[in-house]
Amino acid sequence: MLMNTDAFVLKSRKYNEADSLLVLFSRKLGRISAVAKGSRRAKSQMLAGIQPFSYSHFLLYQGRSMYTVNQVDTLKTFYPLREDYRRLTYASYIVELIEIEISEEQSHPKLFNLFGKALSLLSDETTEIETLIRSFELQFMTVCGYEPNLFHCTHCQKSKDKKWYFSLSQGGLICNECRSKEKDTLLISGTCLKLARYLQTKDITDSQHLKIHPRLNEELQQINKAYLLYHMGRYQFKSLKLLPQVDDLLPMPSAKSRQPETGSAAHGLTEEAKFDTFNEDEDKAFGNEQEE
Repeated sequence: MLMNTDAFVLKSRKYNEADSLLVLFSRKLGRISAVAKGSRRAKSQMLAGIQPFSYSHFLLYQGRSMYTVNQVDTLKTFYPLREDYRRLTYASYIVELIEIEISEEQSHPKLFNLFGKALSLLSDETTEIETLIRSFELQFMTVCGYEPNLFHCTHCQKSKDKKWYFSLSQGGLICNECRSKEKDTLLISGTCLKLARYLQTKDITDSQHLKIHPRLNEELQQINKAYLLYHMGRYQFKSLKLLPQVDDLLPMPSAKSRQPETGSAAHGLTEEAKFDTFNEDEDKAFGNEQEE
């Protein structure tokens, strides 16, 4: 049985002497494994379309236990990801999250769409990488069904308080009065909470050029990571172990060394008043496929 599908290549590894074993993420089929026979040969026409992160159109033959790739037409390679260690590391992190979440032959069109947007933005050299990743993490939680509650206390439903905490087990905010009822709370500052609310409710493309203070990014990163690890039953993400090494080799440029930018989105997020100056483009499906 032959079938056509557009898919991202999550992994590609050697399989026999001249073949590759692919892990694909398709909008229609979800996660599938497929063998690309002869793809490791130098003159193979499949080579470009089966590289990790590539977005390609596949003609697949469904066998008894596995799919076989009959034809590959490359749609987008996201090549800039392979030229920058930091972008490559974060792309690998996104892939790791995707692999943990998706199931064999179970479609997940919203996650497929989010993944495509994230790779596109991460490939753009003007994108603020850390902000994009924080946005992706929050959007990822939402489409996967464990969206954190960032607007009221999960116990008493209070929406205003001077001090807020985040509970991993309750999946949301805990006010100062209810904190004694939980043991796994993390303190979250008012500015970090406003940033998280913005990134959670806006499209991922709205945060592409948003600069945030490193300490604010670190605070939200710790909360997001802890919550993701809690829900996924993990102790660590393998891909993130490379980040300290990357930072040593390729330190992030300081704000003074960067070229000045124009527009409200270029301002650093160091004050709470910075949250009212962003555009509101509508969500669009990735590629030519419409979201189901």
